[in-house]
Amino acid sequence: MHTFHACLSGGPDAALAIAARFDARNLLIDELDLVQDCAAIVVSVGGLDQRQLSLNWLAANGRQWSLQPASASDLAALLATAPAPLQAQFGLWHQRHGAARRASARIWGAIVAVPALAVLLLLALWLAYPHASAWLATQIPVALEKKLGDTLLASLREDGTLIESGALQQAVQQTGARLTAESRYGYRWIIKQDASLNAFALPGGIVVIHLGLLQTMSDATELAGVLAHEVQHVEQRHGLKQMVSSLGLAGILALTVGDVSAMAALIAHQAGSSYFGRDVEEQADRLGVQALLRVQIQPGGMLTLFKKLEQSRPPGKEAAASAPAWLASHPQTAQRIDQVEALIAQQPCPACSTLSADWGRLARALPPR
Repeated sequence: MHTFHACLSGGPDAALAIAARFDARNLLIDELDLVQDCAAIVVSVGGLDQRQLSLNWLAANGRQWSLQPASASDLAALLATAPAPLQAQFGLWHQRHGAARRASARIWGAIVAVPALAVLLLLALWLAYPHASAWLATQIPVALEKKLGDTLLASLREDGTLIESGALQQAVQQTGARLTAESRYGYRWIIKQDASLNAFALPGGIVVIHLGLLQTMSDATELAGVLAHEVQHVEQRHGLKQMVSSLGLAGILALTVGDVSAMAALIAHQAGSSYFGRDVEEQADRLGVQALLRVQIQPGGMLTLFKKLEQSRPPGKEAAASAPAWLASHPQTAQRIDQVEALIAQQPCPACSTLSADWGRLARALPPR
């Protein structure tokens, strides 16, 4: 088996220089006694020309790991020896890399033509990068954010699995509309014909929920809990900030000059696989509970769905790889359950409804599992 060298981050120590290899299905790091199923690894790209490739996964203890090849030759060895579950993602990466090189040329041309962009570039380099990228994300106009969301959505439509109208979509929309009546975004509620237990939000007010997750729910308060959580990712611009940070300088500049189509080509395949940190997820939980209370929807649905999904996670080392997709990208579930329980106990809401009428409409429209 061919070995390649890489930098591994995410453990209790600083980033480690390690040697790794693949067998027919797994990533192997012998010195750490680590075996990771490649089917649970998400490939991401970064850097100025999107040449930096990372392998990302969630361990059974909720810790997120990231591996980057140490050199160009190590990258070549990784690409050549990776098993089938990763090869499809690599094919997309090659396409995105070509698009990135063309986009970078346009971006640097814009910097020369518009001196103000050079000033913004220097500011981004001067500030600590995580803070700079978060700040830059807050400066992006809502209109541009919506354009980015539209472009990402167009890419997701290509596989023909999205439901954007009909009785089932309208039932989800009726519940979601109660949570977003005063928002600056015009929300769209979309169902993906996918059996996995997942939901995610795109910048600009687009919430996608998988059919498999809907079929797992027992009532509309569980649906409202998921939607309230995802809405807060939009309202707090969590996804947008993460995209700006993970895409590197080229992505930041692409947003600045309005070249959102080039950026979308790089990140559309990662939609629904983004990992947020614990602080971000707990903020979305906390603000989601507050939003439910504000519109007098029983917040216990968020809690019951969390518990239901956590109970479906198998025990042992394979837990992270086999967990429901919405849990795999939402770590530290046990701690978050405790937080939501405490929030609900602190703020009783006798007037909150259980949305039984909403669930009747949705249940009638749901296809059998």
